[in-house]
Amino acid sequence: MKIEVFSSGSDGNSALIRANMTNILVDVGLSKKMIEEYLSSSGLSLNDIDAILITHEHVDHIKGLMAILNKFDIKIYLTEGTLNAIVSQFKAKNDQKSYEKLMEKYNRGIFRILRREKDNFLYEGFNIKDFYVQPLPTFHDARESVGFVFTAELKRFVYITDTGYVHNALFDIIKNADGYLLESNHDPDILLSSNRPYQLKMRILSDYGHLSNLDSMLTLVSVIGNNTKLVLHAHVSTECNLSQIIELEREKVFKEYQISQDNIKFVILKAYKKDTFEI
Repeated sequence: MKIEVFSSGSDGNSALIRANMTNILVDVGLSKKMIEEYLSSSGLSLNDIDAILITHEHVDHIKGLMAILNKFDIKIYLTEGTLNAIVSQFKAKNDQKSYEKLMEKYNRGIFRILRREKDNFLYEGFNIKDFYVQPLPTFHDARESVGFVFTAELKRFVYITDTGYVHNALFDIIKNADGYLLESNHDPDILLSSNRPYQLKMRILSDYGHLSNLDSMLTLVSVIGNNTKLVLHAHVSTECNLSQIIELEREKVFKEYQISQDNIKFVILKAYKKDTFEI
């Protein structure tokens, strides 16, 4: 399985997950032109994309969505809450053109709605060619945000970003994956001393905000295992975090829980910087 991260952060998020001849985009929070340029650098175009998975409706995750929908009939997977939130955005902006295009695509079956399992807070898993995809509930100030577990070629990759916490009921599902993309958004001390508005600080620190470095590391030591070879620290704040602090927090927590970092590649992702990995 190959993971190509095009951008990670509040300025824009998009990643390409590949296995055999299957190509899945997770979020399209960049312009269509920029996504096409990144795909071209990998020898692909939007015509080669089998599906687009949307985590939630914030602009840094859907910026290029309508431009892509205007030209392509790529299947879009998202929750009903996320779809309704996007529709609400168009209505609030009186963007009738985008609303009509979205509804036309919806009526033609381009959108695939992620449904929760009966009597379970998990979502129903599904297949996209070579991949089995398991959506996961996340906890963010969005209508109905999700993360994903990708399984293909006997490998598992966990993609979780934009969440105030990772519910411990998910730990068994994401345990001992081959790779993780997990948010490590901020250092609380830097955030609290920043010039950001008080309400924004409280939102970020809440259970429906973003994972701090410490929360991210505590999640990692609870789930990584012998199979784990790759950890990507994602959605890192440029204003309220530092790479050195992420690394120091990881060293401290892993040492405290006696978890070895040997044989695991750790990478701190950045916005507008393509990184390619294989597990």
